[in-house]
Amino acid sequence: MTDSLLVPHSSCAKLMLSSRQKALLTAVIEHYVEAAEPVGSHALAGDASVLAQFGTLSTATIRNELAALEEAGLLSHPHTSAGRVPTDAGYRFYVNEMLQPRRLRASERARIAQGVPAPPSSVEDALRDATLALSRLTGYPAVATLPSERDTMRHVGLNPVPPRRLMLVLVTGANRVEHRIFEVGEDVPLSRLQTVINFLNEHLGGRTLSSLRDATFESVSAGLHDAATLQLARRAWEMAKDALADVADERIVVQGLITLLDEPEFSDIERARAAMRLFEDGRVLSELLAGVDARVLTERSHAIVIGSEHARGNPTVEKLSLVGVAYGAGGEVLGTVGVLGPTRMKYGEAVAILPHLAARLQVSLETL
Repeated sequence: MTDSLLVPHSSCAKLMLSSRQKALLTAVIEHYVEAAEPVGSHALAGDASVLAQFGTLSTATIRNELAALEEAGLLSHPHTSAGRVPTDAGYRFYVNEMLQPRRLRASERARIAQGVPAPPSSVEDALRDATLALSRLTGYPAVATLPSERDTMRHVGLNPVPPRRLMLVLVTGANRVEHRIFEVGEDVPLSRLQTVINFLNEHLGGRTLSSLRDATFESVSAGLHDAATLQLARRAWEMAKDALADVADERIVVQGLITLLDEPEFSDIERARAAMRLFEDGRVLSELLAGVDARVLTERSHAIVIGSEHARGNPTVEKLSLVGVAYGAGGEVLGTVGVLGPTRMKYGEAVAILPHLAARLQVSLETL
């Protein structure tokens, strides 16, 4: 069991299982993850881990234990099969109580180092590299939020662009750059230009992008008295707010979406289409990643949200689990990176890989 998991409230945490029941639940989950087929008592009787712990168990004994696990809500029993499959509560109990993250392999470390270069050309490129590496290593679609709400405004510049135009340049703390070019009616004296640059940096610089959404020109312009300076400052302010709206919109990087089609859960064409549409909906993905609850995450802690725990009432979403970790640079958390796959996910694989990927992403971002 790992202490780094962020676990939603769940009644399954109150369950008391015997060591044999835990072993059988683990075996059911591991068999089902591999084969995507209901697991019967005969398969469990031959399971190497069960044999090693308890010796030979009769199929009748195993069926009794499976019935108890089903009654506890941890397994379900498809009507057309003699075997059992895990429920979301079963996965949750497994994740909380039995999951043993493995050590990262040397080959995986090398692939992460190679796949996430330092320095990257931009924050977005770093996240694309990181999510591509994550998807290839786990076999699931990888997602990441671009820095927005936690990002800050670092610098505002105004540069003359002849004839009679100005280029507004915004640079955020996460090294995202936005620019706007706008017309001015006359050549702007350098003294006036510098006054406006100072004004913009004083009132925009250092603030989070989210806080700047509600800032108004009237609330900060009292110190500007010259009419021409006031007019230029207002124009630049409006351009900046327009650019900030683009920067502050939550954007999601998605890589490896095609891997979802390899999963039996999405072999049905309608389910596959629904999944594709979900991954194209930035708003829904943002809400799912927000479920990681960034308020309590650190760069090395994980969140696992399983199926119906997303509480979206969306049948496609409820077939997916999210394993996410916060990433950051310079001591600040900037966003979330993780994998979205079927509830029949290899949770231990994702939990093993994500901390090292987040650490490598931090190294990459800090070289920008």
